Amino acid sequence: MRKILWSIMIIGTLLFTPHLSWATSPGTTAANFLKIGVGARAAAMGDAFTVIVDDSTSLYWNPAGLAKIEKRQFSATYNLWFAGINLGYLSMGFPLGGTGVVAGGVDYVDMGDFDGRDEAGNPTGTFTASALNYQMGYATRAGKFMWGISAGLVQDTIAEDAKSTYAANLGLIYKSSESLSLGLALQNVGGQLGSDPLPFVAKVGMAYSWKSLLFVLDVASPADNDLYYGAGIEWWMMDGIALRAGYKTNQDIGEGLTAGVGFDKGKIRFDYAYVPYGALGDTHRILFGMSF
Repeated sequence: MRKILWSIMIIGTLLFTPHLSWATSPGTTAANFLKIGVGARAAAMGDAFTVIVDDSTSLYWNPAGLAKIEKRQFSATYNLWFAGINLGYLSMGFPLGGTGVVAGGVDYVDMGDFDGRDEAGNPTGTFTASALNYQMGYATRAGKFMWGISAGLVQDTIAEDAKSTYAANLGLIYKSSESLSLGLALQNVGGQLGSDPLPFVAKVGMAYSWKSLLFVLDVASPADNDLYYGAGIEWWMMDGIALRAGYKTNQDIGEGLTAGVGFDKGKIRFDYAYVPYGALGDTHRILFGMSF
């Protein structure tokens, strides 16, 4: 009980930590596709995924989660977003036989075709826009701690104009007890695309399990916006089948309730999430995972 109380006090202190001093103004970051989370389980639980991530999507959320992978693991995610934008994520994790876990992944965005215009407003044909984020990562355990790092290349392309820079994610997970875990993640630590920095965000999270229920909470401090919260609940209603719900606060888009389901049976895993974006429309995310 004392460990749980201390853990809650630590999280409470972090919740009220003043906003990061290196914050920038809203709308002044580049590669904002990096703000769109990968995977369906995370989306269904309000993006509160800093502590409970346990597959190769850890490269994005918190690379420390890679240390939970016990077998070679593959994940494929598809996100049918609004405005004809399509997003996908492919990743694989490889345990190293007791010395840690390595993983690689790629996050891609296809924004479709756009009508080009010259300075006088005359049509110049169509052009495309896309973005990519390549990552490699490593994680290991040290007692009750798991730590990890991922790094790679971010590329943003509009027509013939392509810009790229480096980026890294760092993370830590602490298993305080069988029921309670805490986590910290620093996302999008890196350079600039053009004159704008990447959308850096620092997150702290906690997860508490009770019987067949899992409760999660994340607090995020982005460099270009106000503090926001994500919370979720997962109920394993029967063997291999889970129901999920979440809530995300203080977002320009995507604030509110989320929901989803999960199926995990042996070597096969399937997750689905429904995330509404108000007048912009609804989005659907799926993840297929396989261990081998």
